Amino acid sequence: MAFKQFVLSSAIVLGIFPASLSAASKTTCFPPNKLHLRPSPLEKSNISARQFAEIIARAEKIYTPIVKGHGAKLKINRLWKDDTVNATAVQTDDLWEVNMYGGLARRPEVTPDGFAMVLCHELGHHLGGYVMARDADMGWASNEGQSDYFATESCAKEIWRADLNENAKHRETVLPFAKSLCDTNHAQQPERDLCYRTSNAGLSLASLLAALRSSETPKFETPSKKVVTQTNDEHPEAQCRLDTYVAGALCTVPFNPSVIPGKGLAQGGSSLEAERAAGETSCLARDGWVNAQRPRCWFKPYFEFL
Repeated sequence: MAFKQFVLSSAIVLGIFPASLSAASKTTCFPPNKLHLRPSPLEKSNISARQFAEIIARAEKIYTPIVKGHGAKLKINRLWKDDTVNATAVQTDDLWEVNMYGGLARRPEVTPDGFAMVLCHELGHHLGGYVMARDADMGWASNEGQSDYFATESCAKEIWRADLNENAKHRETVLPFAKSLCDTNHAQQPERDLCYRTSNAGLSLASLLAALRSSETPKFETPSKKVVTQTNDEHPEAQCRLDTYVAGALCTVPFNPSVIPGKGLAQGGSSLEAERAAGETSCLARDGWVNAQRPRCWFKPYFEFL
């Protein structure tokens, strides 16, 4: 049986991988940091071992049958005792894995919802489809920006949609600018509440990334002004990632989990044909979307908004 795997880093982490992974697997990651050498005291953590397991189990229950429908087996490895500050996705033939590390969960900056969003990001590498990485070794995976977009456009809605009371609590904590965006795009209060919660989780992750990289704290009201001339497959900057989380939360086109847009196309998962396929289950500029499309700070569409 042929063996092929590639490992991708999580939405917020700066590229610390277990020592057993090959050097070739590290080429697309952030520069190494020393967070794994300074484990956070448990008493300062927002997530207990029980919560760690419960968050994973909930997502696993939803996505195991979805992955099975794609002819593969989902395995989420619960590595609570591992101090690695990361999360990774791996595909080896029909085994699709996600590695969730206790070192990430124990960081005091990480909330339970933020941890769930990281898990969603890793699932997005497997299931998000277009835009898929152009590197031949990574061809199975959605790129970093698309995995961020999938996390809020699809995954957060799948795992939190039924949490009506919990979602409603975020009416009191969501910042005004994000609230106005959610209210504009979503007509019903339950969908607005879910958008508030997702926006809060996205801000938490983007702010942590900014702090770790010593960059400016991202804000909802100051979207990135960067416009790429070619889609960036690597991790965008913190503000750009916040813009992506918000865009996914604002998108009202339902994602079809039984389809991985663009996967298996002869033209490739980052092609014009893949973008056409993705238009069926996401918000694209060609359809008139403005604030819910993938941000131009990492994404260069084939179809421009006219």
